[in-house]
Amino acid sequence: MYNRGGKVWEGSFPKGLVFLEKDWEEDRLPMDLVEEAGLLGADFVQLSPVQRAKLGGYCKIDQRIVFVVDPSRLHSPNPSREKIFLAGDFNGWEAAIGEDRWQLTFENEVFLLSLDWGEFSNLGNFQFKFITESRVWIEPTHGFPFVEKSPIGVYNFLFDDKRTGNDVFSFRIANPQDIQSTQVWSEFRPKGKFGHVRKDEKDSFRLFAPRAERVDLLLYGDSQKQEEEKRVAMHRDEEGSWTYEGLVREKYYRFSVFHKTMDKESGTLEKKILDPYAKATVGRNGPGLIITPQTLETRKSHWTPPPMKDLVILEAHLRDLLAQAPVDLSAEERLGFRGLTKWLQSESCYVRQLGVNAVELQPILEFDARTKSEYHWGYMPVNFFSPASSYSSCPRSGSVIREFQELVAAFHDAGIAVILDVVYNHVGIPAHLLNLDRSLYFRTDEFGRLQNHSGCGNDLRCEAEPVRKLILDSLAYLVQTFDVDGFRFDLGELMELDLLSEIETELKSIKPEICLIAEPWSFRGRLPPQIKNTSYALWSDRCREKILACVKGQGSRNHALALLQGKLDEENRFPWQSVNYLESHDDYTLVDRLLETDEESEFRITEEKVKQVRLAMALVLFSPGIPMISAGQDLMRNKKGTRNTYLRGDLNEIDYSKSEEFADLRSDLKALIEFRLSEDALFLRPESHEQWRYEEIPMESQTTLGLRIFDSSDMRSYILYFNLSDHEIDLRIPEGYEILLSSKTENLDPFGYALAELKNS
Repeated sequence: MYNRGGKVWEGSFPKGLVFLEKDWEEDRLPMDLVEEAGLLGADFVQLSPVQRAKLGGYCKIDQRIVFVVDPSRLHSPNPSREKIFLAGDFNGWEAAIGEDRWQLTFENEVFLLSLDWGEFSNLGNFQFKFITESRVWIEPTHGFPFVEKSPIGVYNFLFDDKRTGNDVFSFRIANPQDIQSTQVWSEFRPKGKFGHVRKDEKDSFRLFAPRAERVDLLLYGDSQKQEEEKRVAMHRDEEGSWTYEGLVREKYYRFSVFHKTMDKESGTLEKKILDPYAKATVGRNGPGLIITPQTLETRKSHWTPPPMKDLVILEAHLRDLLAQAPVDLSAEERLGFRGLTKWLQSESCYVRQLGVNAVELQPILEFDARTKSEYHWGYMPVNFFSPASSYSSCPRSGSVIREFQELVAAFHDAGIAVILDVVYNHVGIPAHLLNLDRSLYFRTDEFGRLQNHSGCGNDLRCEAEPVRKLILDSLAYLVQTFDVDGFRFDLGELMELDLLSEIETELKSIKPEICLIAEPWSFRGRLPPQIKNTSYALWSDRCREKILACVKGQGSRNHALALLQGKLDEENRFPWQSVNYLESHDDYTLVDRLLETDEESEFRITEEKVKQVRLAMALVLFSPGIPMISAGQDLMRNKKGTRNTYLRGDLNEIDYSKSEEFADLRSDLKALIEFRLSEDALFLRPESHEQWRYEEIPMESQTTLGLRIFDSSDMRSYILYFNLSDHEIDLRIPEGYEILLSSKTENLDPFGYALAELKNS
């Protein structure tokens, strides 16, 4: 996953510097860092080794380390006559004064000292500084990455053998002119189709860029080489769209967008971007593929997803499922869509055996992984149409479209709905939309800085009409092309109620049974109460936190009783508007939180902890609402106390070898899911709160819950029992009732449960 690799420093406008954590590897990392900082960068130039050394104190030339001091750092009327010495632990710091070996000489307008590189590289990382003969320390610039604060509070240069002098770039911060008001265009919704369309042997390319000075279409053959790039001018219409039409023989394309700038040095800025509407891409930076209509044909199934109230969801990451899957797959297949499609065709597939009827796949649209093998959660998207090239067997061919279609079809053949976790609140790197039109596509503050309520550095301007058009077109395309059954909207609060409502209307017109789920919060706040008037279900963090506390004996039993009646999220209009879960991909697993451990602690899973997990899952599965299970939860999956594992495939992957160790837990969970989805369990899946009544049954112990569920005629009646304690409790059920399902044949075992039904009901 793209995860920094350096820092950006803004100097006096319009100049900036990029400091890499190690020598440049001839990739686009400097540009990535500037985009992550929310800036439009141009004219990237790598500093020469000596220029770099003026800032960082040293560089490597041949097999020599050259220490450098810029005379401008000396507060002296005649700096060239100063005597300057290199100081550090290696020579006793001030003890170096007067020693010829450590004295710099004045050459070519700088002070230099050349020594053997190996002598210093063997020391590892170390701090150093320069001092004059009169014992005046020459201060480095604070805040630069190769300047470090010592334990006594002094700033020194830092030697790092991964930085030899090829690690600093200068760039120009471009300031595009607002040719026309951002506000005017943000209120204008573009019309028609965008991206590439082939019809009647003619290709059409269209991009909405109303404030661009010029847009060119860039075409590439098989090689995709820069020197073979073909540039074609596009034409602007009065509604801000740029178009090129004609028969194209090439296979790949990008757009080149030119912006007018306010800079005196250069009047224009060129940015090459991946088409926001590209249906397939070679990688995060493009190019996009020119797709034939036949490739986009949908194999629509006749299978209909269950109603929202009947869903039992498994949240899963494609590679977490496949990494250790006990099935004959090649290493390549374990990385992508084809591997999961193949496994789903077997009845022994983990997802099928669990018995869920819906899967919520962590993001599968193109994200900012730099290599195919790189593990990535997917929450940093760079395109909203193309399935991830990292999950494709051959990104250059566009096979990813057919491969994802086949995966969805395989889920449907197994009776499982496909819900996509989608991210429309921020973007990854490269930020193609930022290079297209920064202030039109992103929220900014009063100082022009990108807003960051997503925690990812840039918030999409979801209230702007061009952004809404892009999101709506993306969702419609995913349903129509891949036949997916629903969406879970990451940080849905940032999308805002108005857009979510329009999405609901649009998608229900395409697929009336569509499943819509939102994460109702962001770092800014929560969705307003009016969301209850829609058909969205919302992730319940209240369930996650309150039921954990209840199982640990630290919370109120009333929270569990409220959950069992579908009223824990009392602001919801319908019980199925709560997605009840105990853990997700984010943060710790339930097991981690029950153990309260970390990677250095002894990690032991006791029988009691297994029973606590079983109790928590039983509370969720016996409650109205939509239960969501995290893949591996039935195998006591944990992250060894690590909270954020977005880069840790080794901690996230499912260890199927635990199946035998936790066979009883797996069996209990499968039985609970099977019962919940049966005709006998309609009382657990009410459409509305009015369908069933609830009555708490007084119990002798405060650690025991009893709840009677009955209909208005009192002819159908059930009783749920839960033991919240670590000791067995005698179970006495009323006359006329018999046990339907329980964790033990007699009594209530520690952290156990039982369901009784009125005979002949």
